[in-house]
Amino acid sequence: MSYPTPPNPKSNVKRAGRAIGAGTATDADFELVDQWRSSHGYVINTFQAWLKGQIKKKNYNVEFAQRLKRRATVIDKLKRVRPDGQPLIQDVTSMQDLAGCRLVFETLDELIDFRSHMRSEGVLRNVKHKLKNDEDKFDYIESPKDTGYRGIHDVYRHQPRQHRRTSVSSDPWHGLLVEVQYRTRTQHAWATAVEISDMIDQERTKFVTGLDNNDDNRVQFFRIASEIIARTYENKQKALLDKSTNDLQNDLQNLENDLHIMDRLEALKSFSDGDSLGRHSVLNIIRENDVLNLQVLPFKNAEAAIAMANHLELLENSINAVYVRSDNPSQLRSIYRNYFNDPIDFVKLLKSEAELK
Repeated sequence: MSYPTPPNPKSNVKRAGRAIGAGTATDADFELVDQWRSSHGYVINTFQAWLKGQIKKKNYNVEFAQRLKRRATVIDKLKRVRPDGQPLIQDVTSMQDLAGCRLVFETLDELIDFRSHMRSEGVLRNVKHKLKNDEDKFDYIESPKDTGYRGIHDVYRHQPRQHRRTSVSSDPWHGLLVEVQYRTRTQHAWATAVEISDMIDQERTKFVTGLDNNDDNRVQFFRIASEIIARTYENKQKALLDKSTNDLQNDLQNLENDLHIMDRLEALKSFSDGDSLGRHSVLNIIRENDVLNLQVLPFKNAEAAIAMANHLELLENSINAVYVRSDNPSQLRSIYRNYFNDPIDFVKLLKSEAELK
């Protein structure tokens, strides 16, 4: 299977990324950054094989899939600035999540146990991949993000061995980064609901940074919902500590009365194109006459799927096109249910929680 190789030298990619951020980029700059992004398809292939092997060693019901970060999302990040005016991303080659692997667990205990297994000396000594971060650095369960996001991320530096099946060296992909995301089902339900709600309402709640957005009712709605779910289903009280759960429930209901976010989520009907999913697929959400529709395009290999995703992202009516991979299409549908407008878990969690009051 052929994957795009990372552009060389890397300094050219860094310069192109800075030009995009400054608004001075040429077409060649965009192409260079996109080739860098697309080259991470190789990393996805390597890590899915490694992670699947480790999943088999545990008797857990883990949903697992991988995705290549969307071109539009990369460009958006390069253009964003911090409150002090400095670029959010100084160096595109240091972006940690161009290649992403997501694992969704039934329980928090299973998540913690599997992550400990993956970080153990016994597992790491059998591969060349290097774990980059300390254990607590990206632990958004113990320290949730300001938006309410919960989960744990680990970042690895890809250290490929010589390719076993051909004489072609894997050296060009040496050193690329991959992010492994760990979530429970309840955390995943919340994150999915945020993405779906943002798509419906054309908002950017998931990209909020800083507590100076506390006056944003949408942000507060999802932040409160996240804390209520964590307290109720995972016995975690890590945010909004000055509020009792009952106070949070009342605040959430007041916000819902104004925003009607739950009403819109509950009214959605899941797309039915999940039957078309394959091992390599492109999921593309398009907006036609203010209606969201899903395209599911299966491919025989990653190269063709990545090329199609790149093409679709350039179309005006495409609001979300992404290459995803999974050996289990039903798991793919569950993990990327934001593409299927399926917020049912989130709605059920909050409705069930209200009944427990």
